[in-house]
Amino acid sequence: MLDFSAIQVHTFYLAQEAAATDTAGGINIYSFANQLVNGIGIVGVLLLTGLGLAITFGVMRIINLAHGEFIMLGAYVTFLMQSMFQMDLLLTIPFAFLGTALIGAVTELTVIRRLYGRPLETLLATWGLSIVIQGVVKLIFSAQLKYVKSPPYITGNLSLITGADGTQLVAISYYRLFIIAIALLMLGVTLYLLYQTPLGRQVRAVAQNREMAKCLGVNTSLIDLLTFAYGCGLAGIAGAVISSLKSVSPPMGQDYLVDAWMVVVTGGVDKLIGVLAGAFLIGESGSAIAYILNDPVARVIVLAAVIVLIRYRPEGLFTVQKRA
Repeated sequence: MLDFSAIQVHTFYLAQEAAATDTAGGINIYSFANQLVNGIGIVGVLLLTGLGLAITFGVMRIINLAHGEFIMLGAYVTFLMQSMFQMDLLLTIPFAFLGTALIGAVTELTVIRRLYGRPLETLLATWGLSIVIQGVVKLIFSAQLKYVKSPPYITGNLSLITGADGTQLVAISYYRLFIIAIALLMLGVTLYLLYQTPLGRQVRAVAQNREMAKCLGVNTSLIDLLTFAYGCGLAGIAGAVISSLKSVSPPMGQDYLVDAWMVVVTGGVDKLIGVLAGAFLIGESGSAIAYILNDPVARVIVLAAVIVLIRYRPEGLFTVQKRA
């Protein structure tokens, strides 16, 4: 699961005198507010990692256990662009999208296309694919950790509440604002493509009734190819954006796979707005519980809550169809 402590701010800008006067029930108000505000960064990461999975699983009903590896591939594309061409992180995002989308298209043509309607075989095939991708990446780049530099214009913190002496009481880093901005942008682009374009209507038609869409002249094979490639491309964007948060390595995608699945099943597989709701609930609740208790307990509680939700509302918070 995603390590909430790995991407939260480790130092809070608190006035020592305020610790005694701005505490409620043993919780420092400013420190707790910092935790919630910086939880926005976690929400952005969850939204980015879950968005691509919402396409491949929510629209195509493909259980893609190699989703984390496509996130990892996007991070490696960013590393390559920076190391070879000294490219800015923001400029590497289109290359990460195109690179992972191309690999996703090849995957759909060679593996996924033969497994539609066979969920168990798809699960096993994508699990094996994840092992193969990790092995190939280790052969090419070795298992040594790689590092991606964040651009200087998104370093530093934005002060939200400042004390009388100029101390930052509540602040959020510009990098986390950058993450949530990219996540919301990609959510908006995806919503537009699905609901405002002829291609999106064909994608939804194939998802709802493949045989009827084929009878009406829709090239279902092409739609499947483009949809899966787009979902993998979104995973690549997630890898590019989060590559500066932690070191780039072959197993890095596994850290985000479980959280991406939790986001999708919590929000519901039929509505993209559910991905945003799931990311917000999991990200902010995890941050709040981690502050009150600790990070391992927070992860256990969040996972248990998701299990209870699936038990009593298996279709998720926002959905059209029921999920058995």
